Amino acid sequence: MEPAIDTKLREYSRAEVAKHDSAKSLWVIRGNQVFDLTTFHTDHPGGSDVLMQFAGQDVTEVMRDSSIHTHAIQAYRVLKDFYVGEITSDERQDQPPASGRDEMEQVEEEKFLDLNRPLFMQMWNSKFTREFYIREVHKAHHLPRPAVFFANSFCETFTRTPWWVIPVYWVPIMVTLLVLGVKYEPLNVMFVGFVFGLVSWTLLEYSMHRFVFHYDENIPEGTIAQVAHFLLHGVHHFLPMDPLRLVMPPALSTFLGLNILGLLCCIFTPGMVHAVAAGLTAGYVLYDECHYWLHHGTSSNKHLSQLKTYHLRHHYKDFKAGFGITSDFWDTVFGTQFATPVC
Repeated sequence: MEPAIDTKLREYSRAEVAKHDSAKSLWVIRGNQVFDLTTFHTDHPGGSDVLMQFAGQDVTEVMRDSSIHTHAIQAYRVLKDFYVGEITSDERQDQPPASGRDEMEQVEEEKFLDLNRPLFMQMWNSKFTREFYIREVHKAHHLPRPAVFFANSFCETFTRTPWWVIPVYWVPIMVTLLVLGVKYEPLNVMFVGFVFGLVSWTLLEYSMHRFVFHYDENIPEGTIAQVAHFLLHGVHHFLPMDPLRLVMPPALSTFLGLNILGLLCCIFTPGMVHAVAAGLTAGYVLYDECHYWLHHGTSSNKHLSQLKTYHLRHHYKDFKAGFGITSDFWDTVFGTQFATPVC
């Protein structure tokens, strides 16, 4: 039995689909259904090149092939968003899985948020249990456009942050900290403080991601706690490829930064405070830009490709492991690596 998808039915021959074999128009067939992945292939977790190999082709068995990469049900959920029609009746092929039940049939009916409506008020008016919310918010979805948080365009502006805003906003602050710091300490001392702050960021990055952003099952029951979680990090797991929700809005990062600066003032003397804060700022800018690249960038460099695979596995396979973004070092130290190695 073919999985049902509520949309207007349109039929295509295999020859028609085969014509859509380029980056400008990339279609695939899966289970006698046709999917237009033109807007998705650059965001494909395995990389655009992998998907391009099968452009215009039937990927039903490819998605099941463990020698290439076995796709979890999560992948089929994302695939549903790109459905455009069916293969003509005379060209349909029977390709049942070993389990006997088609993977698309295993994708549960959507009962969480409607991506075609502003998300904030849906969350605010929701009555989800904590268990349901945590389960659903970690099921990745994909939109060919940025999601809408607020119906009000003014409020909506503050939820959208292009990647370039981060260096434009934070680099001048970092430079100002260094300029002020040299009034208190010589350059060699400032350098030591800066490097200490830069290295310390990697542990702060890991700790915030694991213990703050992924408080998850520990959040209190109730809508307000879920809204806070959703705004802080939940939406990023719900829509991991939204290009305007991949870096932290300056308003939120400034609030967190001021609290960290206050703590540093209790620990370090003037000058060293400036140097360490500048180092942490540099680490943060590198982290946020790296994070954006891990979602939307490509590279032939083996290390960078592995880092990308590592982070996307956190999104698409196991959100309870792999908390390091710029490195897996602290995951190794604290035993939060994935159960099986990342290839």
